[in-house]
Amino acid sequence: MTKIGILGDLHANLSALEAVLTLLELEGVDEYYCVGDIVGYGPRPNEVIELIIEHKVQCVAGNHDWALLGKIDSRYFNPYARQAIEWTAKVISKQYTEWLAELPLRIDRENLSVFHGALPHPEEFAYLQSEVVARNTFMDFEGPVGFCGHTHVPLTYLLDAKGQLNVHFQDDWVLLGDTRAIVNVGSVGQPRDEIPAAPGMIYEPELGMLRLLRTPYNIPAERKLIRKVGLPRILGDRLESGI
Repeated sequence: MTKIGILGDLHANLSALEAVLTLLELEGVDEYYCVGDIVGYGPRPNEVIELIIEHKVQCVAGNHDWALLGKIDSRYFNPYARQAIEWTAKVISKQYTEWLAELPLRIDRENLSVFHGALPHPEEFAYLQSEVVARNTFMDFEGPVGFCGHTHVPLTYLLDAKGQLNVHFQDDWVLLGDTRAIVNVGSVGQPRDEIPAAPGMIYEPELGMLRLLRTPYNIPAERKLIRKVGLPRILGDRLESGI
């Protein structure tokens, strides 16, 4: 049976990414996808991208990735996010900037789709937080499951064959019949659901099974490094509370 690992909003947090990849490898994951926001907030963009490439993770671009590339204006970011983008631009290797520039805004496969924010306009990076936006997104991909991120909070929209839409904060599902799902996989590098652990999703398409796993990681080390490189202190502090 195929096992697919889905990662969200890495935000240059190497300690968290290493922990999640180790967990998913132990679970026997065969292939990996990332819903974007690989950089921003965190202190190790080069190392995170290197590890992503090493594990052949298939990625889409997020708004922080586009802000780094100058494709969207970071002036509209909050001050801490903007400062992190400006810092990242100074330290990221040219080869990894070029790699980010090649990322698509969406990936569509027979059994899944991957995008950062809402559809049908992934370049707008709209938040997927309402029934209207969820229905519009369902209409723009054909497979059983779409995976997204952006809000840093795990969330699942389920659409049954009768068109009934339900939203759940439950993490684990088995999709029955023609039920489809949009799954926000949360954030590896900057969780905002008050759970200070790194999440990783496993999708088994043959079974229609979705599982969200979480793993602890070395938060004090990451927090210390954030301070050491001169990023805003709050970006490290919030890792300990998950908000």
